[in-house]
Amino acid sequence: MAERKGVQGCGIEGCIKALVIVDRARISSVARALRNIPASAIDVIELNDPQYVAVKKLVYVHGDRAVAFAVANALVSYRLSLPGERYWLEFAEWASRIQTPSTGKDLVDAMKLFLAESRGNRMVTVQKARRLERASRILESILQEPGRYRDLSVLVRELADALGARPEEKTIVFAAKMAYYAYRALGIDVVGKDDIPIPLDRRMALLTSASGIIGAPPDKVFTRYRLDAVRAWHEVSRESGIPALHLDAVVWLPAHGIERHLRRGLEYARDEFARKLVGYSKGIVDWSTARQIASQVIYRDPYA
Repeated sequence: MAERKGVQGCGIEGCIKALVIVDRARISSVARALRNIPASAIDVIELNDPQYVAVKKLVYVHGDRAVAFAVANALVSYRLSLPGERYWLEFAEWASRIQTPSTGKDLVDAMKLFLAESRGNRMVTVQKARRLERASRILESILQEPGRYRDLSVLVRELADALGARPEEKTIVFAAKMAYYAYRALGIDVVGKDDIPIPLDRRMALLTSASGIIGAPPDKVFTRYRLDAVRAWHEVSRESGIPALHLDAVVWLPAHGIERHLRRGLEYARDEFARKLVGYSKGIVDWSTARQIASQVIYRDPYA
């Protein structure tokens, strides 16, 4: 059943604009389909994530200080001019050629140089540089004590405090995800990952609308209804038994190019999603299961 949420005390027109439909039935349907993915498949999907491949390269070059690199780049991973998969490979190629920084200032200065020459991160670079400066103290702490931040909840809390942001903000929870990837490449277990929400970027906003779990177009999901979407995916995570940190890779990766695919039709977009899911899982997720998941995650054309 769809649940309407509004803003108390607003005028009629304001309340109509504020209404958002969270469809509980759709949340359960998406979660039920995702429950068919075995844990072994999720493990393989993450290992094949180009972003994990990029972070693994950083670990090979910089050791445990790669955690700070991963966090720093995650904090400026928005308004990109390349898909996230390609952008992180560009970053890893650049970062593998520089000297390992010893202080937060060294890392921030290096990141500024990267922003000046990056092909995939060209927009609002001054704003991003200032963001890194505000996070410099945390980045230095990660460089000095990387093991302390294997508790991802500590990382999220300290980044949110340093940036004056909400803990569920996209780049902050994305920083936690990329830190997790770095620790995984280092062979270090993390704690606190079950409490990390899904990073809601534009691709996830489109999936939120396409899945029907939020009854709003993608641009509204990405702006006005971000928190509702994050909470809805938390419910999907809870009902499916897949922590949001892992669920992100499962649904985000196969959705690469979804906007372009939807122009060729709903069934085509579903087929492409399913094909990529089978591929990233190396066949552990079979075609039938992948297609069933695709039909729930891409339940409707969000632009129709």
